[in-house]
Amino acid sequence: MLSSYELNLLLAVEQRLSFPALSLVKSIAFETGGTFNPAIKNKQSGATGLIQFLESTAEGIEKGLYLRLPKMTFQEQLTYVEKYFLQWKKTFPLPPREAFDVYALMLHPALFNKPDDTVFAISGTKRFDWNRAFDLDGNGTITKGEVKKKWTAATDKLMTSSRIPITTVTANGFILISVAVFLAAMYYILNLPR
Repeated sequence: MLSSYELNLLLAVEQRLSFPALSLVKSIAFETGGTFNPAIKNKQSGATGLIQFLESTAEGIEKGLYLRLPKMTFQEQLTYVEKYFLQWKKTFPLPPREAFDVYALMLHPALFNKPDDTVFAISGTKRFDWNRAFDLDGNGTITKGEVKKKWTAATDKLMTSSRIPITTVTANGFILISVAVFLAAMYYILNLPR
């Protein structure tokens, strides 16, 4: 279960990265089966952690990171989650068009902000074998739309379950408070005696 403290950390990362409200929360919930466990590991691909870092991905961020990830706390690992997304901001400077596009950056960045009919994987590839459950129509081709459909259904279920007591009100409230603090600070600065 996600603590209030961890939720606030995640919401702050979403805000710094200009992500839609709860998009990173939902994506991590999906990747960890709702556990938010930084040590969780995929037995098939070897991916580990909050956003399921592959070894090559983790090592591309920092040498030796892959072996350290499972030993990290949620907060420690979240630092590397943010670093991962920051590196993609150089390639994709526009913000995500929808919440699912945050997950697309985790799963396969080439899907980011692309149409739903964009092909993600085809039969006979390792990517398809690792993600066979996304082939909803069984035609041997997985599209972004198929992944999004499964992701949306799963995250909707996870977000309404008692294991993850998060509502949109929580995220919107956090954003409104942040905007109010910013506006108050700007008012104060603009009204300083000159």
